[in-house]
Amino acid sequence: MNTISTPLDVLWFELRRAMTWGRIATWVVLVAFPIAVVTAMLVNIQLDLGERYDPQEMIQPFGMAMYVLITEVSCLLGLLLWAAPAISTEIEGQTWVYLTVRTHGRWSVLVGKYLAAVIWTLTSTLTALTISCCVVGTEVGNELWWVLAKLCVLSCVAHAALYLLIGCLFYRRTMVAAVVYTMAVEFVASFIPALVNKLTINYRLRGLLADWMQWEEARSRAENIFGNEPASTHLLMLTVMTAVLLLAAIWRVERTEFPTGQVNT
Repeated sequence: MNTISTPLDVLWFELRRAMTWGRIATWVVLVAFPIAVVTAMLVNIQLDLGERYDPQEMIQPFGMAMYVLITEVSCLLGLLLWAAPAISTEIEGQTWVYLTVRTHGRWSVLVGKYLAAVIWTLTSTLTALTISCCVVGTEVGNELWWVLAKLCVLSCVAHAALYLLIGCLFYRRTMVAAVVYTMAVEFVASFIPALVNKLTINYRLRGLLADWMQWEEARSRAENIFGNEPASTHLLMLTVMTAVLLLAAIWRVERTEFPTGQVNT
């Protein structure tokens, strides 16, 4: 960490540090899990339908499956491992004091770790998406890839900022707080047909999925899940949410004197 003075220095250091067998194995698991589920789903559908199998009729089922498995599950798991413990790992490693005495050390570490989390997770999600689209075939995959790829980028950018803020607020129980928030808000509250679900990231992502894939029938049947706002509204809200969360995390880390002893994550 001797040369760290800017977010890019932190980014390159974190990416180099990620080249270990343990982290590479985690990356492989995050890629393999959605591919295995999509493959099993395809085999099961083909066995059930036989010659009646029509790829064009399967775009919506496969699209929802890959969205949930990759954009939500795989992406969030990767960010839980990378973005959430950004501060607690430095406190545990007793390097936080050294980093904070450097010029712009606090926000440089935070932003650098944010970028590393986004890049590392995005590589796994896009790899899983690409292979999954190849598995289901060009008739389905070509139509889904571009839409889901954009959603993967938006999910990584927005959720990384969210988990970074959680890590700054709950540095003693980072993983517990992040998992509780994910289950209670992003996977439960986002389906509640009320104002609260419109404040969640997953609600906005699902709205973009339905809008970009032109699933008007699905939106009319499940408005509380997909919403009825235009894509521009969802994009604006995601941009505002990401900026607010990231700025709040930077403000928190600049204003807080974290303990230098061991913490439990």
